[in-house]
Amino acid sequence: MKSINLRLYSFDELEKPAKEKALVEYSDLNHGFDWWNDQYDDFVTLCSYLGITVEKGSIRFSGFYSQGDGSTFSASIDIPKLLTAIQTEAWKTYAPMQEFTFTLPAADRRVIALVANGALQEAPGISSRMRGYNVGVDLGLSVVLEGSTPHENVFDELEKLQDWLGLVAVKLNAHLYASLEKQYEFLTSDTAIEESIVANEYLLPPMAGRPITCCN
Repeated sequence: MKSINLRLYSFDELEKPAKEKALVEYSDLNHGFDWWNDQYDDFVTLCSYLGITVEKGSIRFSGFYSQGDGSTFSASIDIPKLLTAIQTEAWKTYAPMQEFTFTLPAADRRVIALVANGALQEAPGISSRMRGYNVGVDLGLSVVLEGSTPHENVFDELEKLQDWLGLVAVKLNAHLYASLEKQYEFLTSDTAIEESIVANEYLLPPMAGRPITCCN
C-alpha cells in the first residue's frame, strides 16, 4: 500500500499564478443553480409599483453574448395605476435609484378614461412571445362599450394607447434583461468567485484543482 501526502492551501495562501488558475478553473462556481430567482423577484416587485402584475413563471431569458439573446414575460396592466405611477415615479419607493424614461400616452383622455373604467372587453396585458425574446401588448381592440353604446370611432386613439403600452413593456423588458446580465457578470467575476471559495473554506493544491471542503 502506498500513501500519498497532498499539501492543500486556502485561497489566500496560494501564490498568484495558482490563484489565477483557480479563478479560471472555477469560473462556473457561482451559477450552477437558479441564480436568477432574486432578479425575477425584484422585477416582479418593481413592476407591482407600476400597476403591472407580472406572472413570475412566465419570465424567460437567454444570455448573454449571442445574437437573439434576450428576455420576456407576461403580465396584466392596471392602466389608471400605471398612469399615476409614471406621474409620481412611484417605483422609486422600492428602487430609489432606478430611472425610467417613461412618458404619458398621447391618446385622447376621454378614450383613456373609457379604458380605465373597464370599457374594453378584455383586460390589457403584456404577453410573452412564443418565439424569440420580446414582449407584446394587447388591448383586446374591439368595440369599446360605455353602457350599451358602441364607440367604433376610437380605434385610432386605442392604437396610440396600445403603442404607448408597448413602449413601456419594451423598456421594462430591457431593464429585466440588463439586471440579469449584470448579476451574471458579477457572479462570474474574479471577485465573486474568490469570495465563494473563501466563504466555503475550500482547500486547493498549489497549482489548483477541484476544491476540497474543509472539515473539522
